[in-house]
Amino acid sequence: MEFDGVVRIRASPGRVYEVLADIQDWAVHPGSPVEAMEKDPPGTTRVGTRWREVVRIAPLVTLTMWSEATEVAPDHLLALRFRGGSMQGRLTYTLVEDGPDTVLRQQETMHAVGWLKPFDAFLGRSLQGRLGHRLDEIRDMFTAGGPGPERR
Repeated sequence: MEFDGVVRIRASPGRVYEVLADIQDWAVHPGSPVEAMEKDPPGTTRVGTRWREVVRIAPLVTLTMWSEATEVAPDHLLALRFRGGSMQGRLTYTLVEDGPDTVLRQQETMHAVGWLKPFDAFLGRSLQGRLGHRLDEIRDMFTAGGPGPERR
């Protein structure tokens, strides 16, 4: 399963990176499938920073994903590896300044493991829309006046 998406955001690369590096502050809100997200250790994101994310995939059904930063270049790049829910993969966010905007590129590779392995292709097709929606949500945070304390 591979995903490569791009979105234009009306904000500086520094501000967009700040949101990505502390996504746990923005991920849990009414209507979000993310029920809980913790960062360990708290503070500045660096190689080795980890997140635990609990995602609702159906009523009364959740899965837990663990992510770890593998490459960090503030204002330019954030790369992660993740595992959980019988899936594993890599996610890279690349940020490029373009005038007053940031072009955010999300490249993700995911593989089903264990009992889900035979369903790899089906999962890839079904998750494609969700991954694109996640990029749109990040963009929309800035379009709606920007992430701020009221969203935390």
